[in-house]
Amino acid sequence: MRFLCLPGAYGSSDKFQVQLAPIIKELTEDGTATFHFINGPCKASPPEGFEEYFGKPPYFRFIEPDEDVEKTDDDDVLSRIRDFPDCETPEDTMRELMREGVATSHRSTDNALKYLVDIMEQRGPFEGIIGYSEGATVAGTLLLHEQRRAMKKGIKPMFKYAIFFAGWPPVDPETHAMVLSDETDAMIEIPTCHIIGSLDPYVHGCLALYNVCDPDTAYLFDHAKGHTLPRDKDTVRELGDVVREAIKLYDIHV
Repeated sequence: MRFLCLPGAYGSSDKFQVQLAPIIKELTEDGTATFHFINGPCKASPPEGFEEYFGKPPYFRFIEPDEDVEKTDDDDVLSRIRDFPDCETPEDTMRELMREGVATSHRSTDNALKYLVDIMEQRGPFEGIIGYSEGATVAGTLLLHEQRRAMKKGIKPMFKYAIFFAGWPPVDPETHAMVLSDETDAMIEIPTCHIIGSLDPYVHGCLALYNVCDPDTAYLFDHAKGHTLPRDKDTVRELGDVVREAIKLYDIHV
């Protein structure tokens, strides 16, 4: 299986390869998978106080506030992660996070989708997609875009499997609204694997993403840590087995 890999906000293709290194080793040694890493299309600067957390530059994002919006420090949704809400349900938490005052990113989302479709056409095909954090949100949005395009234009979707690390819900590619399970019937239809950390302060975002995927083929994998990628040997081996089993179970040709 060949995966297209989307890093998190303020990450890069090089940093994501380092973060995923144990999993890459697990899935390449037996020929299960290969990986193609990309940067986000937008150059970025981390929020003040987070520079050391994201390592050395360069930094990239897939989504940023639209340029024609008069911004304040609180406009960018990522600036609100310092005070991430904790409501009764994952969907309520995400609604509170996106409360009035968040700058739109409609143009940026459209540009990100075009950027990814171009990569699919030029560097594909890919059978799977992997996204971490913001990369998972964008991957989910791309999968919805593929589903809509198939329905309206008859273009067969490329991706057959998705792995989401610490992701948040996708954005509707047409309305640009966050897709939440208690507001819409929209659903990511391909098999998915959701790697979450029960200690992740943003775990409600991960669960809201899980809730908009097909419950019959969505697999929840808890590595019991925070907003990180699993690296210990036993956990990585277990995750590798989950991926191999999914390929076999859903007859995903590689």
